[in-house]
Amino acid sequence: MKNLKTLLLTFPIILFTACGGNDEPKEEDNIDIEKNPLGALVKMSENMKENAEKMEKNMEERKNAKAIHYEELMKYLPGSIEGYSLKGDPKGASMDMSEMSYSSAEAKYINDGGDKINISLLDYNAAYSMYSMATAMWASGFKIDTSEEYAQSINLGDNINGWESYKKKRNRASLILGLGDRFLLTIEGNNQENCDFFKEIAKSMDIDELANMD
Repeated sequence: MKNLKTLLLTFPIILFTACGGNDEPKEEDNIDIEKNPLGALVKMSENMKENAEKMEKNMEERKNAKAIHYEELMKYLPGSIEGYSLKGDPKGASMDMSEMSYSSAEAKYINDGGDKINISLLDYNAAYSMYSMATAMWASGFKIDTSEEYAQSINLGDNINGWESYKKKRNRASLILGLGDRFLLTIEGNNQENCDFFKEIAKSMDIDELANMD
C-alpha cells in the first residue's frame, strides 16, 4: 500500500504516459485506491492529460498576466481564527521572472494550548504550469484510507477542488484547495479530529471570490 501511494504521488509522468488515448472507458468517481488501484492510476492519467491541454490554453491566455502583489494577497488571510490568535505578522513575497510571476502570503496561528495552524495562499496567475502539476490528481475522485492516514479529493464549490488529508496517529490535518485554476490555499495544523475545522476556515476566507477572479 505504501509503495502504491508513493507511485501515485511521486511519479506523475508514469501516469501521464499510461493514459493511452481517448478511447479508454471513463472510470467512475470516488475510486478507492485500496480496492481499485489500477482504476485510480487510469483515472489520474486521464485527468493529467486533460490538465495538460487546459494548461496549454491557459498559459497562452495568461502569458502577459501578473500575479497580484503579496500585500493584496495578505488581505484574504484571517486576522484570527476561532480559538486561535495570530502569531507574529503575516509574511509574503512576489516574484516576476520573464513571462512567469507568482506571489505568496502566509500566516501562523496559535491557541492557549500551544496548538498551531498554518495558512498559506499562493497566486499562480502567470505560472500555470506550476499550478497544474500541483493539482493534477485532485479531480480523480479517489481516496486513501489506512491505519495511519485518511485522504481524499474534495470539491467545495464551483472552481474549488482540492485534497484533504488526516494523519490518524499524529492528529495532524491538511487541506489544500485550488481556486479558479489560479490560487492555491493550504491549511494545516496539529491536534485536529479531522479536516472539518479547516474547511470552515477556508469558507470564511472569501474563496468564492478568489475562485472567480480574472
